Amino acid sequence: MLVDAAAPWPYTSLPSAAPGLAREGGNELGVSRVTNLWTCAAVGLKRYQNGFTMPLLSDIRRVLEGPMDVVTQGKLYQQMLIEGFDADALLGVVKDTRFEQRLLTGGRFQARVQRIEFGGFSLDCGHYSLPVFASGSFGERVVALAVSLESAQPMWANGRQVECGRLMVFAENQELDVRPSPGRWCWCVMLVPRDRVQAEALYRHGRELALPLRGWQMLERAPAQSAYLASHIERALLDAAAWDAATTTCQVAGVGQMLLGAFVDVLAAGLPHRHRRASTPTMPMRHSMLIRRAEAFLDAHAGSDFSVSTLSAAIGVGERQMERIFRSAYGMGPCRWHHVARLNEARRLLRAAPATAHVTDIAGSLGFGHLGRFSGEYRQLFGESPRDTLAGRARLSEAP
Repeated sequence: MLVDAAAPWPYTSLPSAAPGLAREGGNELGVSRVTNLWTCAAVGLKRYQNGFTMPLLSDIRRVLEGPMDVVTQGKLYQQMLIEGFDADALLGVVKDTRFEQRLLTGGRFQARVQRIEFGGFSLDCGHYSLPVFASGSFGERVVALAVSLESAQPMWANGRQVECGRLMVFAENQELDVRPSPGRWCWCVMLVPRDRVQAEALYRHGRELALPLRGWQMLERAPAQSAYLASHIERALLDAAAWDAATTTCQVAGVGQMLLGAFVDVLAAGLPHRHRRASTPTMPMRHSMLIRRAEAFLDAHAGSDFSVSTLSAAIGVGERQMERIFRSAYGMGPCRWHHVARLNEARRLLRAAPATAHVTDIAGSLGFGHLGRFSGEYRQLFGESPRDTLAGRARLSEAP
């Protein structure tokens, strides 16, 4: 049975029902274990009549077709807690990618990163306490479905302001530069093959979706759809965190099927039919291209004296326009950007240095001539002195 994509959304707020609990009254339907799908089967047809967009009975059949092998949590669910900014540890927070990240404001940086791997697709989710600038690209065999679930203000992504809850769709091998607003930030990324998304869309909605063939696209903000997607992500993460040696592949597949279905439901509501022209065109990438030129310039001149006019000539824009682009992308002007970037590079070098290294040599290689000023600014940004960072690296190297 196909469901009208224009039907009402089942969630108007985050779910209050306990995981695995189905309620006849209202529109909440919580499912956290494959065994609970049978509990929900009795109300499945009623959910269809009310516009619920999950083909529940068919999901049961598909999920239960697989073998009942036992899985372990460590293989399919991973969690990493990071105290103190560590760019190397954050490089691979999205599966099979490398996102360079740079801390932008001072304070106590903490991060919690979670990953669930299903059959053929994955979900990564990160909670950051402070804003970073992240730059990288997604894989060549998957589309990326990304959403910010917590951000005080819209985040900057590839030259556009993106409100919390708006789903973004990135074509294969698409680059992304992103900066959240100050404060806590929660992001989620699903990596999934294009044909898997289209097969699910055909199954659930009877049509393929107008996914971008290149570049990226941002769906219009719809609070009910955002809450619907957020609730499914939250449930999947809670379920995966509870997996143990007794968890079966059937249970894992059930969680994955419902999570992928939720993403597809939101896409189906926000994207046009495949044979129509997309109502939201692929986003312009000019600002992001200019930012990447600036990053390349920084890599090539990390230890040199900084000149706004030289940078302006290198990236090919006037100084006033460059100032506007930098404040939009980084939340700061070019001079401050250059200074913060060098402090981040100093931290990377200190964390990678041998025990015999000296702070003075590393600071000098990056153009910091006044050691006391460098140490104070470093501590203000990272919450510890350069010597503490170097000493911490030395202790790790000496550990058995």
